[in-house]
Amino acid sequence: LLLLLLVGQVHAFVIHRSIQSSSRTQSLHAWKFQGHDVYTESFKPSPLSTISNPFASLLNNPQNSKRDQKPILVLIHGFGCSTTYWRKTKTALLDAGYEVHALDLLGQGQSSKPGRSNGIEYSIRLWAQQVDTYIQEIIDDGSNSNNNAPIVLCGNSLGSLVALTAVTGDFDDSSSSTATNNNNYQGICMFNCGVGFNSRGIANEEQWAPWQRFLINAVYNVLELLIFRNTLLLTYVLNNVVTKDLLRDTLQSLYKCTPSNVDDELVDSFYYPAKEEGSVEALSQIYTNDPGATPMELHRRYQDMFSTTASSNSKAFPVHLVWGDDDAVTPLEGGVGQFYCNLAQDPTKRISFETLSPSGHIPFDDNPDASNQSLLTWLGTL
Repeated sequence: LLLLLLVGQVHAFVIHRSIQSSSRTQSLHAWKFQGHDVYTESFKPSPLSTISNPFASLLNNPQNSKRDQKPILVLIHGFGCSTTYWRKTKTALLDAGYEVHALDLLGQGQSSKPGRSNGIEYSIRLWAQQVDTYIQEIIDDGSNSNNNAPIVLCGNSLGSLVALTAVTGDFDDSSSSTATNNNNYQGICMFNCGVGFNSRGIANEEQWAPWQRFLINAVYNVLELLIFRNTLLLTYVLNNVVTKDLLRDTLQSLYKCTPSNVDDELVDSFYYPAKEEGSVEALSQIYTNDPGATPMELHRRYQDMFSTTASSNSKAFPVHLVWGDDDAVTPLEGGVGQFYCNLAQDPTKRISFETLSPSGHIPFDDNPDASNQSLLTWLGTL
């Protein structure tokens, strides 16, 4: 229960500055989504790390130029998290010559936390629209040197589901079973993918019998009534129960490889947002709003996008899974983990799956060397 309550949400303050160094450029953008401040970061590698094949143009093949262009990476955090815990991933990608963007989802991290009085209903679809809009307005706005470059989304936990929803276009009511790739998405990498917007999504996993699904929903209904809709209780918990020591202990329980990576920077990224005005409603909405479509439902809904058939002229959309083997939040043995394990065996899919051991729910910060190697190896196949 304490894990469910360690959400980090913050009143945004958006800054705009650039930090130049010999190896990379960091920019913190002032950007608004639906009129609300969103905290974003972008990093460009040094020119030396992005030198392309000097002989590509001599081969006079347009495909060579396209193949030689590295995708731009967009990192999407999980529940209660922020751009902070992508720190080692950002460094590895930059060193490998990739441009990297990361953003805090609305109501999370350093982004603003509007509520229903501002017309905001939190959902996976809202966050997917936020990611898609950011790519259109910031990355693919015509002024970027990599305009029309391929885009790869990386997500953790429910951030993986945000990425999946974005690439399918499922956030758009006008989208159909044949997804449109308006933002030139080239692939997604999912770290310990979640099942839904909140824990109620567990009831939608396909391995449950009807009576088990009924029981899960009944338990969640009680929790929702007693806790998640009780704003007075949530306010008290966030202000008086959630301490830095509690957060440190909880986070260390999720880090199975290197618990010492739970440092002050990481703890603070959870602690201070949880104390800000607006975090209570954001937390309550996240736990009580509709859990949305599961990964399994999205794959069925857009099966043509994720499959290569004899009658299709295009390859299946590539998906890479990196999964910490010791995760109590999204266990490998759970419905989503087993779903993707099985899909990775299907030759009509372009789905790859790698299990990291030891590692927990946040493999890229817990076991960064193995996680980064898995991600970079897969990127090299695109």
